[in-house]
Amino acid sequence: MNNNLQILVLSALLHDTGKFAQRAGRPYSRELESTYLTNIHGRPGHWHTLYSDYFIENDLPLPVNLEGSRSVIARVASAHHRPDDKSLPEMAIAIADRLSAGVDRIENEEPESKIGFRESRLLSIFDEIELANHDFVTPGRWFYNLTPLETGNEKIFPSYGNSQGPAKEYEDLFAKFSSDLKKIDIKTPFRFYLEGIISLLEKYTWCIPSSAYKTLPDISLFDHAFSTAGIAQVLYIYHQNHGSVPRWDDEAEKFILLGGDLSGIQDYIFGISRSTGRGVSKIFRARSFYLQALTRSILIDIQNRLDLFSVCRLMDSGGKFILILPCIKQVNEQLDHLDEDVQAWFRTKFKGRLTMSLSWSTKLSHHDFRLENFQSKIDEVNESIESSKYRKLKRTYAVNGPIIEEDYDENEGGNCQLCESNAADKRSSQIYQDKEGIEVAICSDCCQQVVYIGTSLPSTDFLVYGTNGEVPLFSNIRLTLLDKAPKNLDGILLVEALKDVPNFGRTRLARHLPRITKEELADERWFTLFQQEEDHFLQPNQPKTFNMIAQKSKKERAGQLVGRDLLGFLKADIDNLGLIFSMGLGDRLSIARFASLSRMLNFFFSEYIVELVRKDYPDIYAVFAGGDDLFIVGPWWQTISFAISLRKNLSVFCSNNPDITLSAGIFFAKPRFPMRKAADLVESSLEEAKRMVGPNRTKDSMRILNETLSWQELEELIEIGEKLDKAMEEKSRTNFSMAFLYRLLEYHRMYRRFILENEISFGRYLSHAHYDIGRNIQAHGQDNRKELEMLYGIFAVGLSKRPLLDKLNIPLFYAMNLNRKG
Repeated sequence: MNNNLQILVLSALLHDTGKFAQRAGRPYSRELESTYLTNIHGRPGHWHTLYSDYFIENDLPLPVNLEGSRSVIARVASAHHRPDDKSLPEMAIAIADRLSAGVDRIENEEPESKIGFRESRLLSIFDEIELANHDFVTPGRWFYNLTPLETGNEKIFPSYGNSQGPAKEYEDLFAKFSSDLKKIDIKTPFRFYLEGIISLLEKYTWCIPSSAYKTLPDISLFDHAFSTAGIAQVLYIYHQNHGSVPRWDDEAEKFILLGGDLSGIQDYIFGISRSTGRGVSKIFRARSFYLQALTRSILIDIQNRLDLFSVCRLMDSGGKFILILPCIKQVNEQLDHLDEDVQAWFRTKFKGRLTMSLSWSTKLSHHDFRLENFQSKIDEVNESIESSKYRKLKRTYAVNGPIIEEDYDENEGGNCQLCESNAADKRSSQIYQDKEGIEVAICSDCCQQVVYIGTSLPSTDFLVYGTNGEVPLFSNIRLTLLDKAPKNLDGILLVEALKDVPNFGRTRLARHLPRITKEELADERWFTLFQQEEDHFLQPNQPKTFNMIAQKSKKERAGQLVGRDLLGFLKADIDNLGLIFSMGLGDRLSIARFASLSRMLNFFFSEYIVELVRKDYPDIYAVFAGGDDLFIVGPWWQTISFAISLRKNLSVFCSNNPDITLSAGIFFAKPRFPMRKAADLVESSLEEAKRMVGPNRTKDSMRILNETLSWQELEELIEIGEKLDKAMEEKSRTNFSMAFLYRLLEYHRMYRRFILENEISFGRYLSHAHYDIGRNIQAHGQDNRKELEMLYGIFAVGLSKRPLLDKLNIPLFYAMNLNRKG
């Protein structure tokens, strides 16, 4: 790529960095007031441009090949309010600046003398979502504190109250930003340098309002800068191709929205015949990661074919992406070739089980970025993606005919005993046996996913995509997993860091895998349970099998481990996500707001929730988490606890907006239960939860043990379960017993048959329960008043409805399975 496009993209990214510097009280280029300042109602305006100029001229480290163009970059970035109308890069950024904002912020500017603009904070865009249950009240009460976007940083959640803060916080944040900026290696090629700059901007400017004067400060400086750069890149290439300069009132369709969607994700991840044993637990996380890497390889290939930088990505999460591209002949031709290559490659590789659908029929003009029009274009691209799924692999039919399951026994090993799709081979089977200690016929893909990806991923810090590497992906791109940054960048196309480093782009990934601890090996009880499944020496940090994870359902009682070894399978996603994007903001959806919603939701699931699992639920296995959903497997009772915590955290993250809800399904099974069957059943549970339509809520439910509950109901029932469990633990005081719990379960069943089936004979449930409680608990217990109040409350006399008794099977399941022996 030539230096001119590099200058354009970098300048667009940094065009409003002066707002950050201005609020931090940094120096500015006083000598250029007459060059950049505008006249707003007789007063000088757009002071931030002077700060942008100073920052680029004095503070910004530049790669070696651009150092000689420093003043050019400063000029192109800072002139966006007074551009030279004959300059293609200046006009491209000036117009992109307005299109990013949906042309709702044109002349508004924060005057240097305006009191309070340094104290203003970014409002939560989630608070603005309005569907059926929430009314947003201007100016909004949920806001973000000035804090870096970092793993485990609880301050990234919005706060409620007056959206003001000390001006000095800008100084502190800018000082940290400057410190990290100085660590960038200017000797790295521009494409790596650019990804490092993008990551630093996201880390430090995600929480800064792009504008806070006479407008709602709900667009972050990062999302505005990134989307501006994406639009400017398209304008530059389009007009360079046409030999012209953009004008404000141009009507041509200059932009393409390319949508891509990976289909068959769950079937691929869980399409494994074995569910237990060494190595198997690693493959599901490895397969999930492989799909993420595969999607990334397609994006890399698109950028390489079209000579574009990554600022073209409007949305990229959960196997779905939307890119903004120039609407020129060469791009349309390349996209047609790309679609052919994608379909052919996916057919050969996955035999129709996994497909990537592409659509690029949506075109935009300047006018389509306006707030009243942009939403229809997002709807259009989503509809075109869905339509393309009905034509998946169609291009291959004329050449290869229909897809049939053939050639699976082409090699000497027969079918792979894990995926039952690819041909097994002796080399892979031997490698798997050497590494995992199990003799099984296996294909090269499954072997690589278990032995290389599954083993390496938890300790990986850098994902390296290039022409050489370990894992083959699309278009001859290969992936290598490293724990240290690569020193030689020859042949490398992209490096993604899984931690904050200055020189490479930051990506977020659910990679937690439960591991055996030293403390567990030192405890004879856990060691004995774990050793039952292993035929060789256990080691610290060894990944836990599903059997081991299920064993962690046990709790300590009088020096013994008791409880039933069950797995909990949980799948959850945000309700009505399409409506949230298409209708939630009404006529206020801009390209920057769209990017912000997508980015923040992905951060919550792929970063914050995974860190929550690592810290508070280390025995939970995150199969996938990102976009707006997750699938986890863990000890059964921990899975319930995590689900409740997930819902609470999502509510706060989304500003307690009642229109942003979560539904989930949970399924319990023994660890040897087939994973693919468990995945199907928990998916069915999630679908049942989303069918909930009642007077007080729609969706926003948990499906558990064939019951659809509100999250409040679930929490109340689990609290009763915990009280019953505690009563069992202290049975010398309460006189509770497992037999008593079973009798309570029978009274629950009698009640259900009496109410639901009108069987009169079962109406004795109440008298039986009272007699039982009085004789066995009240008469023989000691200081068990709280337990008696709970029981008599459940079986109270004279009530027309008994919601706790109706769902008593759930707390009883909880307490009984925590106390089962053997």
